[in-house]
Amino acid sequence: MTNGNGAVIDIHAHVMTPEAEEIAAPLFTPDKDPFIGFSGPASEAYNRTHFAEIVPQLTQPEQRLRDMDRMGVDVQAISVVPPQYFYWPEPQIGEKLAGMVNDRLYEIVESHPDRFVGLGTLPLQDVDLALGELDRVVRDLRFGGLEICTNVNGDDFDDPRFVPFFEKVVEHDLLLVVHPNGFTQGQRLTDYYLINTLGMPMDSTVFIARMIFGGVLERFPTLKVCVMHGGGYLPFYPARFDHAYASRDDCREHISRPPSTYLAQMYFDTMVFDSVMLSTLVQRWGADHVLLGTDYPFDMGEDDPLGLLDRVEGLGDAERAMISGGNAARLLGLDRSP
Repeated sequence: MTNGNGAVIDIHAHVMTPEAEEIAAPLFTPDKDPFIGFSGPASEAYNRTHFAEIVPQLTQPEQRLRDMDRMGVDVQAISVVPPQYFYWPEPQIGEKLAGMVNDRLYEIVESHPDRFVGLGTLPLQDVDLALGELDRVVRDLRFGGLEICTNVNGDDFDDPRFVPFFEKVVEHDLLLVVHPNGFTQGQRLTDYYLINTLGMPMDSTVFIARMIFGGVLERFPTLKVCVMHGGGYLPFYPARFDHAYASRDDCREHISRPPSTYLAQMYFDTMVFDSVMLSTLVQRWGADHVLLGTDYPFDMGEDDPLGLLDRVEGLGDAERAMISGGNAARLLGLDRSP
């Protein structure tokens, strides 16, 4: 797709690659995945049924296209399903699996170039291997963005080893879409699906905090980062961070201005379920920093994303156009001339 002008673009839509799962499954144990490892028996049983039910949506473009038409979505930015980040295997296996997922995303994009754009995945357990796959994603697959988890096997992105990764992302002007996968210290979240309903946005909140206080956003002011699920909790409560910055030396170690000013560099999707919350997100950070998202095809997704936008009071036509697709087109480079 070369031009996203006027299109409704969903930035938050997942694809599963069964062939990669076949290789990974014999090597997997639940402790390697915090979402699975901290899902209690009731949630695990429900998820087993639910995930089996949505395999057609996760794997078959034809079903996906029918759902997109029903939802009013013109274009999906398709990305890896979080259990298939595959950061946990030995690096060479992770590299192979990431390549398989990216090839599958590319196959779907190429089969329907007017309906899909790709967000690549990388074997971030080894930064050198990740940079090699990143080059392939840009050069051969021509994706305008990546999806990454909020951490890599519990390591946060303010770790200095990720600096070359961010340098390369900025060099290629890629959009980073950030999606959590449970919560790494989820021992208290095993009941009531708290590993998702609480753990997911909490892990995103930790990701943003580390990106800010660790100095990543100061070092890379042009880095484009969009955090799913409305950015977690921090976009709705930045004042506590600003107060800490003003009051404490340990909160100023790597940054030179209030945390909320770095938060204003980031982008967030509309996956907050509530028009009042979405209105707060838009009013505080600007309609130019909010992107339409559905979390397709999961039960924790938004099935009527445009209806949610319609319920936001005071949203003008220009703002609605930015959120529904204009921002995604700009950040992914879809509004540029071919």
